[in-house]
Amino acid sequence: MCCVVRSGGPAVVDIIAGVGGATRIDAALGAEHRLVRSGPYALRNPIYTSMLLVLCAVAVVITGWKLFVVAMIVFIIGTEIRVRTEEKLLASHFGDEFESYRKQVPAYIPFF
Repeated sequence: MCCVVRSGGPAVVDIIAGVGGATRIDAALGAEHRLVRSGPYALRNPIYTSMLLVLCAVAVVITGWKLFVVAMIVFIIGTEIRVRTEEKLLASHFGDEFESYRKQVPAYIPFF
């Protein structure tokens, strides 16, 4: 569990640093946004991957498996809604550059 929390928690800091602090609560793009392809962005959605790792770590230590299954379902549905919204926005802003990135870079899990 310690290994998962250590990989999930600090990853969030690296992810935010990777976009130069251009993070938002809502899905929107500003003039300063750019398509980042390096560092933690070897995955399209590294923040959601790190959140998944933390959720799994908490489940192992605290949560029973029934509640974990419910939490995973809610997490997956919510994450997919958010990711689809973000990716539509990115596609409209970056066009073919984003489509190429989307086809080459896995969404959540490396090599999958």
